Amino acid sequence: MKITIPLRGSDFEEDYSSYELFLKEIVQHSDNNSLIRLIDDDTITEQNERPRIEKLTFEIHEGNEYEKSEPEFASELKEKHDFFNTEFTYEYLILNIEFKERERNVDGSTLWSINRFLTRLNFLINLTYSTNVDFIYGTAYSKDNEFIGKTDIILTTNMYCYEHSRKMGWPKIRNITLNETIEWYEKHKIHSDHRSKNELNRAINAFSRLFGNLKKESSADLFWIMLGIESLLVEGNQNITSQFREKSILILGKPKDYKRKLNKLYEYRSKLIHGSFDIFPRQFTDYKSFEVEYGDYVSFALSILIALIRELIYKQKSKFEFELKVIE
Repeated sequence: MKITIPLRGSDFEEDYSSYELFLKEIVQHSDNNSLIRLIDDDTITEQNERPRIEKLTFEIHEGNEYEKSEPEFASELKEKHDFFNTEFTYEYLILNIEFKERERNVDGSTLWSINRFLTRLNFLINLTYSTNVDFIYGTAYSKDNEFIGKTDIILTTNMYCYEHSRKMGWPKIRNITLNETIEWYEKHKIHSDHRSKNELNRAINAFSRLFGNLKKESSADLFWIMLGIESLLVEGNQNITSQFREKSILILGKPKDYKRKLNKLYEYRSKLIHGSFDIFPRQFTDYKSFEVEYGDYVSFALSILIALIRELIYKQKSKFEFELKVIE
């Protein structure tokens, strides 16, 4: 089976190096059994009737129609399928998949399984690299060149959190490799389809809620992001704000000029959650200003969550540990 996906990276030039690192590293993970286990359902007993990946290889192809360097396969797919958009595409990811059992009946469930594989893969990629890597509508073909269907579009707004972090100078978000992420997942027995069983799982699953298609609503993003942060930093129900502020500073360093904004972030979140935030109706002419403010806090909070998760991955730990000392 061959899956061809047009890619989209960040709009910000500062993120290009991370995007290029992804393009370089992904092909090195061809036939990586650890990665296959993370994007397959094989570890979940009740779901093992689905196709099982035996081999998985990656290819990256570059080129663009305006630069007259578009790959031949992209031009052919564009002619066959209206949804296959190459106008602003410069890179393509191809997945070659072999299943443990021969492909038999190609139907809607096959495409459903493929999209689940792609969703898990996209999540691992965006958890690792300091850029967004979006999957645009792609194609899936059987080994007999039979068209199976259109693959889902998978989008994220991660790039705005990296831009926010650069503007503020805080938090510093660590760069890691896909290999480090895979090792971390294996070490702590994390799987993309598992229900959360501890604080780490809750943080990862909360982050996964930020991915979606063009119809995804972003109104709950701040809730999920703060849930993820609290899972990693907060114990109990007392002094939540001070725990969030003090522990994030201990791990990520002290913001030079934005400590006040760090305090206001939690105040903003609390007002939204508890219904004490006065907002205009959507049809009001000034609703846009609320969306801009909300988006700014989402980017700020997401930069903190990603920075915390990256620290755990880099140190190959499952949680942050704090010690209370009496200084005499």
